[in-house]
Amino acid sequence: MITPIVAGTDGSEESLAAVEWAARAAGRRRMPLCIVHVVEHYHGHATAQAQPIRRDRTGRFRHDLPHRARSVLARARRRAAEAAPGVELRTAAIFGHADQVFAALTVTAPLVAVGMRGTGGPGPRLGSVALSLACHASCPVVFAPVGTSPVLDEIVVGIEDCDHAMAALEFGFGEADVRGSRLTALHVWTRPQAGQLDAYHDWILSIDPVNEGAATLLSEQVAPWRDKYPGVIVTESTVHGHPGRVLAMASRGADLIVVGGRRGELGPVPGSDPVHYAILHRTQCPIALIPGGAPTVG
Repeated sequence: MITPIVAGTDGSEESLAAVEWAARAAGRRRMPLCIVHVVEHYHGHATAQAQPIRRDRTGRFRHDLPHRARSVLARARRRAAEAAPGVELRTAAIFGHADQVFAALTVTAPLVAVGMRGTGGPGPRLGSVALSLACHASCPVVFAPVGTSPVLDEIVVGIEDCDHAMAALEFGFGEADVRGSRLTALHVWTRPQAGQLDAYHDWILSIDPVNEGAATLLSEQVAPWRDKYPGVIVTESTVHGHPGRVLAMASRGADLIVVGGRRGELGPVPGSDPVHYAILHRTQCPIALIPGGAPTVG
């Protein structure tokens, strides 16, 4: 039995953008999609832990499921069916706290998609569920903003010298292959600040416009994936600048930005990575965060 891709919805337009993205991804991979809505405890259910899906044997929702939950899921199902006709669709309502429920779902799901911001209204771009998944997800997670640009057939993978680069490249090449898109492997390098030289590798200390050490490292990391996906057109690029800003700018000309997941202590929120936080707040296209060691999707 194929484990479905998961998309979260709370009824917001951003969550519906995630549902549409996930539906198309499921269609390309010939996988089922499960649309999940979490009924928070404060909506009248004082349950201590998340409860199972509420539906009867025919697949229809049970009468004791709140009307809003049924409405939210029905609307999301329609949007998914319109985005990707023919995809097998499942719906689930779970009682619990949304951030905890979706973090738990990433343990078994091959891929999870959520909106950048939920129904909380104006405020910080990143919602509580998105922020929680950015810090704690165990599988690839795609964060979808509203109003993404038309298809550009371009995937950008942000690369750095760490173990997470391999997972990000694997996901990025796989996505480019199923879409028939080009792929840009982008290494963003920066010079160290005064007093912080010990935290950087020697190749970062280059003062030339082109960092030959970074270019060589990038080519070595990309080489095995070029061999595995010979049909994917690849561009390798090294850029000097702030990683978050450079990747946010790259999102203006891409269908998807892929970056390796990291845990950080310097982000605005404990456990968050400052680069990821910056990208998620400024992106113009969906962002995929790939934890190191995450399994291949589809």
